[in-house]
Order: sequence, then structure tokens, then C-alpha cells
Amino acid sequence: MQVKFYASLRQAAGTKMMELEVTPETRINDVLGEVTRRYPMLDKYIWKDNRVLSEQAHVFVNGENITRLAGLDTRVTAADKVDIFPPLVGG
Repeated sequence: MQVKFYASLRQAAGTKMMELEVTPETRINDVLGEVTRRYPMLDKYIWKDNRVLSEQAHVFVNGENITRLAGLDTRVTAADKVDIFPPLVGG
């Protein structure tokens, strides 16, 4: 499965994408856990202290925000694409 990072998250990770092997039981929570294990500098952007998804990260599976799916319990497959964005700011 592909996990892509955007904007400041890409800069913090030092890469634009990572590949991840998944099983039928894999959930987005597992994916984000592996992301922050491989790229510890992303931990502060993805998680709050109690391992709740931070407002600093917007996570999409196949273009759909996980908040509209099953949240951190959203199941993923090898064919899915995960995108992680920082919050959008502008004026």
C-alpha cells in the first residue's frame, strides 16, 4: 500500500511516500502507527498525547476523509492509497 505525505509533513518525513505491507486485519490506526515508527518526527503532527488523531493531520483513504469512514478503525487493503495532509491555512 502507498502512503503519501504532503506539504510540511513531507518535509518533516524527508520523503513524499512510503510503501507498507498490510494484512486483511490492518486498520488505518496500524498504518499511522507504522508511519510514526518509521518517521518519529511525524508523531507530533499525527497524534495527541493519548493516541487520538491530532487536528494537525487529515487522513484520507482513496480520497475519502477517514472521519467519514470508520475513523481510526477504517480497514485498508494493499490496493488502497492513504494520503496524509497537514491542516490547510490561508487567507
